[in-house]
Amino acid sequence: MFHAADHRQLIKLFSMFVIPSIASQLLSGIYTLVDGFFIGMCVGESGLASVGLAFPFTVFVTAVGSGIGVGGGALISMSLGRKRGKLAERIFGSMIFLMICASFITAVCFTAMSRPLLSLYGVSPEVADMSFLYARILFFGSPAQVITMGMLGAVRNSGFPRKAMRIMISGFLVNIILDWLWVVTFPFGIAGAAWATVASQVFTAVLLSLHFMHAGSQVRFRKKYIIRICPSISARVLSMGMSPFGVQVSSAVTMIMHNWQALVYGGDAGVAAYAVIGYIVPVGIMLEEGVAEGIQPLISFYHGAGLYARRRIMARMGFAAAVVLGLACSLFVYLSNLLVPEFFSMRGEAAAIAARGLRLSVLMFPFLGIAKVGASYFQAVGKLHNASFLTYGDPFVLLPLFLWILPIFFGLDGVWVAMTFSNIALCLVFMLLWKRELQRRLPLSAVNTWWGY
Repeated sequence: MFHAADHRQLIKLFSMFVIPSIASQLLSGIYTLVDGFFIGMCVGESGLASVGLAFPFTVFVTAVGSGIGVGGGALISMSLGRKRGKLAERIFGSMIFLMICASFITAVCFTAMSRPLLSLYGVSPEVADMSFLYARILFFGSPAQVITMGMLGAVRNSGFPRKAMRIMISGFLVNIILDWLWVVTFPFGIAGAAWATVASQVFTAVLLSLHFMHAGSQVRFRKKYIIRICPSISARVLSMGMSPFGVQVSSAVTMIMHNWQALVYGGDAGVAAYAVIGYIVPVGIMLEEGVAEGIQPLISFYHGAGLYARRRIMARMGFAAAVVLGLACSLFVYLSNLLVPEFFSMRGEAAAIAARGLRLSVLMFPFLGIAKVGASYFQAVGKLHNASFLTYGDPFVLLPLFLWILPIFFGLDGVWVAMTFSNIALCLVFMLLWKRELQRRLPLSAVNTWWGY
């Protein structure tokens, strides 16, 4: 599955993994677009604003599952590259244990914390109540989201990216059908949209889990590896998962800070406008993340097999794809900025603000793609410090700095361009790290000590 004899086959292998990964991420983004379309049509701007305020907090649940899935999946790819099938199954057993624990913790803790978290915004009672209802239902169903993201990483990294894509497509179709039934046909409003999302996630979680009971899977369910957990492997899964976890957390933190500044500088119209921007921009981010996650199994495999030249070739292909995709996203958003608010049934001042915000945000995507692929590369080869710096430096250092400074001089426009400035700065940091990486030659015998298990 991972082997290639020449450059042409490397390109084919790249496409085999990256295209399904992009498609899966696109579908994840369109999940929220579908909710937004039906909510905007049937509930109105207050419904859009309420989902926009609640959604960033639900992304933390996605981050937990993604961290386990991508982190554990990278280790599975490395073990398969070293022809250590039993070790791969031990890693998978640790992933299941971690998913079970994380599912319980997220469901209980976030459900209890949902109202205090949402009350931080200080919005109107109507919007606050709808936000709380939407978040509470998604938090209640968070185990399905954790398992979906965890199993998705395991299926993709064990050599079945196309199957993972097909399962995500089927879940997306279920979500559309249920949204139509529970928001339009039976007007359950915000609650209907939330339950449709939960039900579709349960559906995909079951299908992804059934894959590992199939005889054709390289990694299978082994009860003994789930019961007898190896603490060092579980710790390694968590450490490897810090970068993908941070990618999702950074998206959530970004949306929370933008919501806050949009409220300060634009009032209710600014929040409603960012609700629309918050549906569109994350789709572009997820597409770039699809490239990053698509190359990760290949880079991890080649790193585990000691094929360092191929590892770097895959990284360069990833950078090229991310830049091209980023330019395409920028062009699409720029050309469609006036149509997007209409898609969500938004009119008036909020629609004009949303259109301008989209125009000012479009330059970020190519720089974002380079940073995403760079973080994924360092995570795949076990350079967790570099990966974590690229992942957490944006939401906790660069973006807050630009979100604080730029609006002082440019008002609400400064809120929209902050992500572009922060991603340009992050891209420059990555170039310095990448230059150092190219100057360093790893010995073929380089092996992490944990592989001795």
